[in-house]
Amino acid sequence: MSAQPADQHVEDSTLDAEVSGIIGDLMEEYGTEGAALRALAHDFLVLLADADRSVSRGYLRGLFSQGARPVREPQA
Repeated sequence: MSAQPADQHVEDSTLDAEVSGIIGDLMEEYGTEGAALRALAHDFLVLLADADRSVSRGYLRGLFSQGARPVREPQA
């Protein structure tokens, strides 16, 4: 016994189907492969820059990483 009527279409939810859908949406929005690739590359670079800014570099080799926290001067 089936949970859905026989004539109902089941949508493919595999990763390949999802990627194909995204590619189709990009082509529809941007018109050409080059424009779609430029849009993807731009978004990818923005995401990388954002991730780089949000990652804590912490305490490395006895020195605080650049921009993390100011190093305290020893008090005399």
